[in-house]
Amino acid sequence: MTRLVIAVSGTPGTGKTVFSRLLAKKLDAILIDLKTLVEKKKVYTVDEDGTKAVDVLAMRREFSRELRSSRRPVVVEGLLSHLLQKKFFTHVVVLRTNPQILAQRLRARKYSEKKILENADAEALDIVLWEAVEAHGVNKVYEIDTTGIEAAKAVEVFMLVLKGKTLSSPGKFDWLEEHFKFD
Repeated sequence: MTRLVIAVSGTPGTGKTVFSRLLAKKLDAILIDLKTLVEKKKVYTVDEDGTKAVDVLAMRREFSRELRSSRRPVVVEGLLSHLLQKKFFTHVVVLRTNPQILAQRLRARKYSEKKILENADAEALDIVLWEAVEAHGVNKVYEIDTTGIEAAKAVEVFMLVLKGKTLSSPGKFDWLEEHFKFD
Protein backbone atom coordinates (compact mmCIF):
# COMPACT_ATOMS: atom_id res chain seq x y z
CA MET A 1 0.00 0.00 0.00
CA THR A 2 1.16 3.53 -0.79
CA ARG A 3 2.14 5.63 2.19
CA LEU A 4 -0.52 8.21 3.00
CA VAL A 5 0.68 11.78 2.60
CA ILE A 6 -2.19 14.18 3.15
CA ALA A 7 -2.16 17.96 2.73
CA VAL A 8 -4.70 19.90 4.80
CA SER A 9 -5.31 23.38 3.45
CA GLY A 10 -7.98 26.06 3.57
CA THR A 11 -8.55 29.72 4.21
CA PRO A 12 -7.47 30.91 7.69
CA GLY A 13 -10.17 30.08 10.24
CA THR A 14 -11.51 26.92 8.60
CA GLY A 15 -10.06 24.60 11.25
CA LYS A 16 -6.89 23.24 9.67
CA THR A 17 -4.79 23.00 12.82
CA VAL A 18 -7.23 21.07 15.01
CA PHE A 19 -8.38 18.88 12.12
CA SER A 20 -4.78 18.03 11.22
CA ARG A 21 -3.80 17.17 14.78
CA LEU A 22 -6.79 14.85 15.17
CA LEU A 23 -6.25 13.26 11.76
CA ALA A 24 -2.54 12.68 12.41
CA LYS A 25 -3.36 11.04 15.74
CA LYS A 26 -6.05 8.86 14.16
CA LEU A 27 -3.65 7.70 11.41
CA ASP A 28 -0.59 7.48 13.69
CA ALA A 29 0.99 9.90 11.24
CA ILE A 30 3.73 12.47 11.48
CA LEU A 31 2.29 15.98 11.56
CA ILE A 32 4.20 18.63 9.65
CA ASP A 33 3.11 22.16 10.49
CA LEU A 34 4.10 24.05 7.36
CA LYS A 35 4.13 27.44 9.08
CA THR A 36 6.60 26.11 11.68
CA LEU A 37 8.75 24.54 8.94
CA VAL A 38 8.86 27.86 7.04
CA GLU A 39 9.82 29.73 10.23
CA LYS A 40 12.40 27.16 11.34
CA LYS A 41 14.11 27.01 7.95
CA LYS A 42 13.71 30.77 7.36
CA VAL A 43 12.35 30.32 3.83
CA TYR A 44 10.65 33.70 3.61
CA THR A 45 11.33 37.37 3.09
CA VAL A 46 9.77 40.25 4.99
CA ASP A 47 7.98 42.98 3.02
CA GLU A 48 8.24 46.66 3.98
CA ASP A 49 4.91 46.39 5.84
CA GLY A 50 6.23 43.47 7.91
CA THR A 51 4.36 40.75 6.01
CA LYS A 52 6.26 37.51 5.49
CA ALA A 53 6.34 36.28 1.89
CA VAL A 54 7.14 32.57 1.63
CA ASP A 55 9.73 31.42 -0.90
CA VAL A 56 7.62 28.57 -2.34
CA LEU A 57 10.54 26.81 -4.07
CA ALA A 58 12.63 26.83 -0.88
CA MET A 59 9.58 25.65 1.09
CA ARG A 60 9.16 22.75 -1.35
CA ARG A 61 12.85 21.76 -0.94
CA GLU A 62 12.60 21.80 2.85
CA PHE A 63 9.35 19.84 2.76
CA SER A 64 10.95 17.22 0.50
CA ARG A 65 13.80 16.79 2.98
CA GLU A 66 11.38 16.54 5.88
CA LEU A 67 9.28 13.94 4.06
CA ARG A 68 12.29 11.71 3.38
CA SER A 69 13.09 11.49 7.09
CA SER A 70 10.39 8.86 7.75
CA ARG A 71 8.27 6.19 6.06
CA ARG A 72 5.24 6.73 8.32
CA PRO A 73 2.05 8.37 7.06
CA VAL A 74 2.24 12.18 7.00
CA VAL A 75 -0.29 14.95 7.49
CA VAL A 76 0.87 18.38 6.32
CA GLU A 77 -1.07 21.31 7.75
CA GLY A 78 -0.98 24.83 6.42
CA LEU A 79 -2.50 27.39 4.13
CA LEU A 80 0.18 26.74 1.51
CA SER A 81 0.26 22.94 1.78
CA HIS A 82 -1.74 22.57 -1.43
CA LEU A 83 1.14 24.31 -3.26
CA LEU A 84 3.61 21.55 -2.40
CA GLN A 85 4.71 19.01 -5.00
CA LYS A 86 1.91 16.90 -6.45
CA LYS A 87 4.06 13.76 -6.65
CA PHE A 88 4.25 13.43 -2.86
CA PHE A 89 0.53 13.53 -2.02
CA THR A 90 -2.11 10.85 -1.94
CA HIS A 91 -4.83 13.30 -0.79
CA VAL A 92 -5.37 17.03 -0.49
CA VAL A 93 -8.09 18.08 1.96
CA VAL A 94 -9.45 21.60 1.63
CA LEU A 95 -11.47 22.68 4.64
CA ARG A 96 -14.26 25.13 3.83
CA THR A 97 -16.41 27.43 5.98
CA ASN A 98 -19.32 29.69 5.12
CA PRO A 99 -17.76 33.17 4.70
CA GLN A 100 -20.11 34.75 7.27
CA ILE A 101 -19.07 32.22 9.93
CA LEU A 102 -15.45 32.51 8.83
CA ALA A 103 -15.61 36.29 9.40
CA GLN A 104 -16.93 35.70 12.93
CA ARG A 105 -14.09 33.28 13.68
CA LEU A 106 -11.49 35.72 12.36
CA ARG A 107 -12.95 38.62 14.39
CA ALA A 108 -12.64 36.45 17.49
CA ARG A 109 -8.95 36.01 16.59
CA LYS A 110 -8.58 39.80 16.35
CA TYR A 111 -7.89 39.91 12.61
CA SER A 112 -8.12 43.37 11.05
CA GLU A 113 -11.32 44.14 9.13
CA LYS A 114 -9.26 44.29 5.93
CA LYS A 115 -7.89 40.77 6.50
CA ILE A 116 -11.33 39.48 7.47
CA LEU A 117 -12.80 40.79 4.21
CA GLU A 118 -9.89 39.42 2.14
CA ASN A 119 -10.25 35.96 3.66
CA ALA A 120 -14.07 35.89 3.49
CA ASP A 121 -13.90 36.95 -0.17
CA ALA A 122 -11.27 34.29 -0.89
CA GLU A 123 -13.50 31.66 0.71
CA ALA A 124 -16.57 32.78 -1.26
CA LEU A 125 -14.52 32.68 -4.47
CA ASP A 126 -13.15 29.16 -3.72
CA ILE A 127 -9.57 30.40 -4.15
CA VAL A 128 -7.77 27.73 -2.09
CA LEU A 129 -9.99 24.95 -3.41
CA TRP A 130 -9.36 25.77 -7.04
CA GLU A 131 -5.64 26.31 -6.53
CA ALA A 132 -5.58 22.81 -5.03
CA VAL A 133 -7.56 21.33 -7.92
CA GLU A 134 -5.32 23.07 -10.44
CA ALA A 135 -2.15 21.81 -8.70
CA HIS A 136 -3.25 18.25 -7.83
CA GLY A 137 -6.18 17.38 -10.07
CA VAL A 138 -9.80 16.88 -9.14
CA ASN A 139 -9.32 13.22 -8.15
CA LYS A 140 -6.87 13.98 -5.32
CA VAL A 141 -8.73 16.92 -3.78
CA TYR A 142 -11.41 16.50 -1.10
CA GLU A 143 -13.59 19.31 0.21
CA ILE A 144 -15.06 19.27 3.72
CA ASP A 145 -17.40 21.96 5.07
CA THR A 146 -16.50 22.78 8.68
CA THR A 147 -19.20 25.45 9.09
CA GLY A 148 -21.42 23.65 11.56
CA ILE A 149 -19.35 20.71 12.74
CA GLU A 150 -16.57 20.05 15.22
CA ALA A 151 -13.13 19.04 13.96
CA ALA A 152 -13.61 15.46 15.21
CA LYS A 153 -16.70 15.09 13.00
CA ALA A 154 -14.81 16.51 10.01
CA VAL A 155 -12.08 13.91 10.61
CA GLU A 156 -14.75 11.17 10.73
CA VAL A 157 -16.03 12.39 7.35
CA PHE A 158 -12.54 12.20 5.88
CA MET A 159 -11.93 8.76 7.38
CA LEU A 160 -15.03 7.58 5.48
CA VAL A 161 -13.49 9.02 2.33
CA LEU A 162 -10.26 7.10 2.99
CA LYS A 163 -12.25 3.90 3.44
CA GLY A 164 -14.11 4.54 0.18
CA LYS A 165 -17.47 4.81 1.96
CA THR A 166 -18.29 8.37 0.93
CA LEU A 167 -17.27 10.99 -1.59
CA SER A 168 -16.14 14.50 -0.80
CA SER A 169 -15.38 15.83 -4.27
CA PRO A 170 -14.60 19.50 -4.77
CA GLY A 171 -17.22 21.98 -5.92
CA LYS A 172 -20.11 21.21 -3.57
CA PHE A 173 -20.23 24.49 -1.68
CA ASP A 174 -21.22 27.78 -3.26
CA TRP A 175 -21.37 30.85 -1.07
CA LEU A 176 -20.69 33.35 -3.83
CA GLU A 177 -24.18 34.78 -4.25
CA GLU A 178 -24.90 34.83 -0.53
CA HIS A 179 -21.56 36.49 0.30
CA PHE A 180 -21.63 39.17 -2.37
CA LYS A 181 -25.43 39.61 -2.19
CA PHE A 182 -26.05 39.67 -5.94
CA ASP A 183 -29.54 40.77 -6.97
